[in-house]
Parts: sequence; C-alpha cells; structure tokens
Amino acid sequence: MPSVVVRNETRRRYNALAARIEAIADETLPLVESVTGLPLPDPVTFRLVSRRAWLRAHLKHAERQIRTEARELKVTRVEKTRAMVAALDKGKARAREWILIGAQCVEFTPGQPEVVIMPQALWEGGRLNDERFLYRTLAHEPTHLAQYAASQGQVWADQDTYFPHLRGTAEHDYDFLVEGHAYWADQVITTKLLGEPEPTAGAIPQAGSLKFRAMNEAAQSQASRGRVKEACESVGQIIDEYGLDTFNRVWATTELVPLKSETKTPELWRGRFG
Repeated sequence: MPSVVVRNETRRRYNALAARIEAIADETLPLVESVTGLPLPDPVTFRLVSRRAWLRAHLKHAERQIRTEARELKVTRVEKTRAMVAALDKGKARAREWILIGAQCVEFTPGQPEVVIMPQALWEGGRLNDERFLYRTLAHEPTHLAQYAASQGQVWADQDTYFPHLRGTAEHDYDFLVEGHAYWADQVITTKLLGEPEPTAGAIPQAGSLKFRAMNEAAQSQASRGRVKEACESVGQIIDEYGLDTFNRVWATTELVPLKSETKTPELWRGRFG
C-alpha cells in the first residue's frame, strides 16, 4: 500500500477532517488497488484547500497547459486564442459551481496527481461529518489516481486537452470511461466496508445549505443520473464478462476507449473487448 500524505492548507477548524481522511484512506486505498487491479501512485496525497486557492490553482494550471500543448502540437494563434477563451469560460463555471465540488483529482503540479478537497464545499453540502460520503469519496477519487498511474497520465492528458481535434481524441468519451470506472469501484469498495453501496447520485443531503440544495437539485438532472448509472453498469458488465485484466487494457490502448457514438448504445463498446 502506498503512503498517505494529508496536507491541511486551510483553517485549524478542519484539522479533525484531515485526521479523519487519513484514517479512512488507510481502509480504502488497499481496496482501491485490489478491486481495480491497478497500483496507486506513491504517495497518495490529499490536500485541503480554500475555494480561492482552488480557483487560482486551476487558472494557473490552464495557462500552463495551453502553453505546453501549443508548443507540442504547434497550434495556430487562432486555435490558441480559442483555447484561452475556453479556459476562461471553465474558470467562470468553476466560480459558480465550486459549492458542488467537495473533492477532485487534479495535476496542478506536472507529474504529481493528487486529491484536492474543499472543506468549505463539504460544509455547504452538509457532508463535513458524513462518514459514508467520506468513505465513498476516498474510494472514488483515488480510483482516478490509479487510472492516472496505469496510463502514465495519458488518459488525463487526453481527457483534459484543449485541442482534442489535434490529438485525435475528439470522438472519444473519456468521461464515460473514467467516471464509470470510478463509480463502479466506489460501489464495490463501499459495499465491502459499509455493508452496502453508497448511492452515487440523486441524493440531496438535508443538512446542506439552501444554496447547495438548489444548485445540486438543478445539476442532478434525470439525464445526468441516467448517464452515471449507464457508465457504471457498462464498466461492471465488461469486467464481469471479460475479466479485470482485459478491461484494464483500456488504460494503455486508445482503441478501447469508448466513442461518444458507442456510449449511447453501450453494448457496442462492450463488444470491442471481445
């Protein structure tokens, strides 16, 4: 099992949360590796950050990513300008929707994937002391770290690129793959630890603030809940039918990543593993 690093860069009031994260991670991380069949990076780092620090880090990351991709892919000035506009739009969306994002896997420092947690968002969502939610989060997010390690960061790079048409990934549905896999894993892990799977979507905590509950209800559309369920089930069906080793080829084989056209009829994606 990899070592666990928890860095609390927020106020002291969240010291108890940091300690709880470390304790729960000791339970979930071995299961992440055994359930997914993928190794985690070492160490596994969790950072507790403020909303402002999170937004600022995302902005710097976007600027660096666009510069790096522009050099690598030799993009035109027009393409780079469009990417910068897209990054600004994403930043505005994050500023509006941060309250819904309690935890997130990021690569703010190149080559150092980590789980970033916003205690303020957890508080707004009524999740700060929700043990079951913390167990699910610490099963779900580290699964993304395992995906990163298995693909040596390529899956994240392909998913987050500002120039998918130049990378040849415009038709790939990485969100269906990575989130479906992480939801499948957290369902299996929480069942092992808690006796039953912790719900993935649709539940609105009554302890949440009125602002959070309104935004969460709007975000949890029937379509989005159906997509989460379909992605999770598709991953599970592939693993049940073809085995974990066969499914895990997807992290190193771009041809196995689902296409957007296939996720509308998931049996097409499943069939390619045969």
